[in-house]
Amino acid sequence: MDVEEEQAGSAFAADGWFAVELSTHVPAGQVVQTLLHGQELALWRPSSGPVQAWENRCPHRSVRLTLGFVDGDQLVCRYHGWRYGSDGRCAGVPSTPALAPPPAACVRTYMCRESDGVIWASLALAPRGYPPRLPGLGACRSFVLDRAARSLADEVAHAGFIPGGHPSAWREPASSADAATLLLQPMNAETTCAHLFVAEGLSATRRLASAQRIKALFAKERSHA
Repeated sequence: MDVEEEQAGSAFAADGWFAVELSTHVPAGQVVQTLLHGQELALWRPSSGPVQAWENRCPHRSVRLTLGFVDGDQLVCRYHGWRYGSDGRCAGVPSTPALAPPPAACVRTYMCRESDGVIWASLALAPRGYPPRLPGLGACRSFVLDRAARSLADEVAHAGFIPGGHPSAWREPASSADAATLLLQPMNAETTCAHLFVAEGLSATRRLASAQRIKALFAKERSHA
């Protein structure tokens, strides 16, 4: 089995790590929604401590936590004001402030890591491998595309991209500074987000040109499908 076949077979298994957002898209004090393998995630950044990836559902009344807000190191549900600490446990219920929060009131949390401008998450309790490092690369932009991750991987491979050191990563073989790297996020069975990275320090004009080139590539490959 060659490298491309091995990558295609294991790239999108649910026990892997996937880029779920660019770090700049999850600033302090905001809650951001995304999808991974059909699971809605709420990404948020406490005032201290690492970024969090949680199931996007308050255990009280199942309201989306992305409708809530960050207060210091707690995420607050907008509906009834239940508060959750960064461990996912309920830290306070406004209607019964004198009572301890229900022990069962816990948000489901997922493994989450952040490095080199990327937020990585896995739905597995014991994820396979580790998120890769991206030395010398900087985030450019993300594209949400209406096809499955495996199909999109086939498209970029057909366009000449090669495996990029991680099962969901693909890079252009070009030696120029404008060569692109793509991290593919399987949002659901029919939608994929492709996060584009280019060399750090690239001028705004060349970054824009890279983004336009990749956008045109996706449109071209779709027209040939």
